[in-house]
Amino acid sequence: MHCASWQCIEHVWAQRRRVMNTVDLQFQQTSDYQAWDAWVDLSPQGTVFSKSTFLRSLGVNFRLFMVRNGSRTLALIAAIEDQAGHMIRFPFTPYQGPMFVPDPQVRSRQRLMEEFRLTEFIVGELTRKYERMAISLSWHCKDIRPFLWHNYHEASAQRFTARPQYTAVLDLRSLEPQGYLQEIRACRRQELKKAASFSVAGCADVEDFLRIYASTFARQEITLEASRIALVRRIIEHAVDGCYGRLSQSEGPAGIASMCLFLYDQKRAYYLLAANDPQHRSTGAATRLMVENIYEAKRRGLQELDFVGVNSPNRGDFKLSFNPQLQLYFDLGYAESAAAIAS
Repeated sequence: MHCASWQCIEHVWAQRRRVMNTVDLQFQQTSDYQAWDAWVDLSPQGTVFSKSTFLRSLGVNFRLFMVRNGSRTLALIAAIEDQAGHMIRFPFTPYQGPMFVPDPQVRSRQRLMEEFRLTEFIVGELTRKYERMAISLSWHCKDIRPFLWHNYHEASAQRFTARPQYTAVLDLRSLEPQGYLQEIRACRRQELKKAASFSVAGCADVEDFLRIYASTFARQEITLEASRIALVRRIIEHAVDGCYGRLSQSEGPAGIASMCLFLYDQKRAYYLLAANDPQHRSTGAATRLMVENIYEAKRRGLQELDFVGVNSPNRGDFKLSFNPQLQLYFDLGYAESAAAIAS
């Protein structure tokens, strides 16, 4: 056989060995927050919600796992735990699935194969560590088959379930302020005109937010528990103090009408928390505040803005009216009845 053919075969087999061999993989816990956060920034699936700075603001137990091959870090996954040691989804904390660290020398097809095998490995390790799990994947996790195929041929064994969810993502790279206003829904343009006299400030007070936040739910006859208020306070204070969040407000002659918290990482902005004074619901203040925060994300040089879920009718409609694109992601459960979202 021609020498070039042998070289081609050797190259193919070298690729296959690299993709298929999981014997040398290690699943390791780490407490090196600085290194962890750097890897999260590099991963396409990495978001601010998996960074140690955000996770520490929650006041809950969490563990950081890395998949390594020798000195090379291949993948990451953060696990938030309840008091029983189950892996849970936690309020205001989406996208906690596998994160892959890209190798620029690996071609896209080979990368898909590697990520499949790495996910298989992660699933095996997680199911050995956790009896029950609930995981919300990034919308950059396109292939969930390793989760769905776990125990595929064992009818009586525990398996993962998947529930489709949607978020909305606005591409900021080509956004131009004047042109963008023509792309949003007409009713939003009318609200912007109505709220022309409102000012927007980025140095808002957390106490003002909590007051309006509570009144937003009170209008719906919902009383928030003290633990939920405390969690929101921690998230805001840590984000603002850590310089990865912006609490802003829209204010008119009668006072503060709307407030919101955006979080940031190196890739995008995230619309996480909002509160609107019930007496100012028809002023257009919330729309004015949203548009100003979209422009702020653009000024920061970010590529995208994630509206963080469009899975309820009213809030989903409001977010989609700003012309983002739908993105599909999945909530996964493993004996999920006992590992649901913690209150």
